[in-house]
Amino acid sequence: LIIAVKVGSTRRDLVEAAYTLGSTNNGIVRRVIMPANAPEIAETLRLVLGWAWTYVIVAELIGSSSGIGYMIINSQSRLATGQIIFGIIVIGLIGLLSDFAFKAFNRWLFPWSLA
Repeated sequence: LIIAVKVGSTRRDLVEAAYTLGSTNNGIVRRVIMPANAPEIAETLRLVLGWAWTYVIVAELIGSSSGIGYMIINSQSRLATGQIIFGIIVIGLIGLLSDFAFKAFNRWLFPWSLA
C-alpha cells in the first residue's frame, strides 16, 4: 500500500514528457516510474525492516526457546538485570547497525535521491 502511494505520486510532467518523446507504457514504467520511485521504495523497505525486527523480538519474547528475546525473559525470571540490559543493548545495536547499513546502501545505489 505504501509503495502504491509512492508510485501514484510520480510527477505527471515526467510521464507526459516520456509519452511526448514516444515512449510505450512499458518504457514509462522502466525508464520513468521505477527510477523516479526506486529511492522512496528502498526507503520504505528500510522502514519495514525496522517493523520486521520489532516483530521478531516480540515473537521471541512471547514464545521461543532461543534467541535474544528468550534470553531477556529467562534473565528476568532469574533476576539477572545485567543480562537483561545486555540483551536490550544488543537489540538496539543490531537495529541501529542494520538501519545504517541499509541507509548507506540506499545512498550508494541511488545517488540522485535526496534521502
